[in-house]
Amino acid sequence: MVSVFIEGVPMNLRIAKAVCEDNRDRNASYIRFGPQIRIKASEKLVLNRASLERAIERALTDDEWVSAAWNHTGRITKLERGEIIFEDSEESEMLDAYWDMRLSALKGDF
Repeated sequence: MVSVFIEGVPMNLRIAKAVCEDNRDRNASYIRFGPQIRIKASEKLVLNRASLERAIERALTDDEWVSAAWNHTGRITKLERGEIIFEDSEESEMLDAYWDMRLSALKGDF
């Protein structure tokens, strides 16, 4: 499992949906909790810049693009202008299990 966390603003919901669509073969999903959105997938999560830009109907700045890599589990195996790839690691398995448990507990509070 690998996860990326982004700010929970309306524009980023469109990004989360696009990322999940692009990664549906890896069972990608997202959940919004508080001021954050967690996007997760099995083994690998690929962010395609062109797909995200289509989702928000504008070009991303380089700073916006790189900021997608700030808060994640797993390791970054590719960080280029058009694509970022996050892959599973031992550490990400533990962190994602923790987040699964925390978010499951939060669902019970609503």
